[in-house]
Amino acid sequence: MSEQKLPCELVLKHVSKLSLEKDKPIMLDYWTLSCEKSVVIGVRASSEKLLVKNEDEYTSPISKVYKVGEQYIVETENSLYIVSSDIPTKRIS
Repeated sequence: MSEQKLPCELVLKHVSKLSLEKDKPIMLDYWTLSCEKSVVIGVRASSEKLLVKNEDEYTSPISKVYKVGEQYIVETENSLYIVSSDIPTKRIS
């Protein structure tokens, strides 16, 4: 079995602090897919941004993005997501 790439220790420390301060859960369901570049940060015409798996699976709008090393902490209305900074950005409708 190949070794799973994990978020760095520093990003885990920062996201833990944010989670406690903002009372939001830490979500990792976009992590592996972001490392594989299988998900995108979708940008609507209104400039609203979301994490997108496919046309049926996406997050609530992104309110803030924190860059920690080679990773992002993406804050939405309800949750905190950790994704690779290699995640592509794409226009969506």
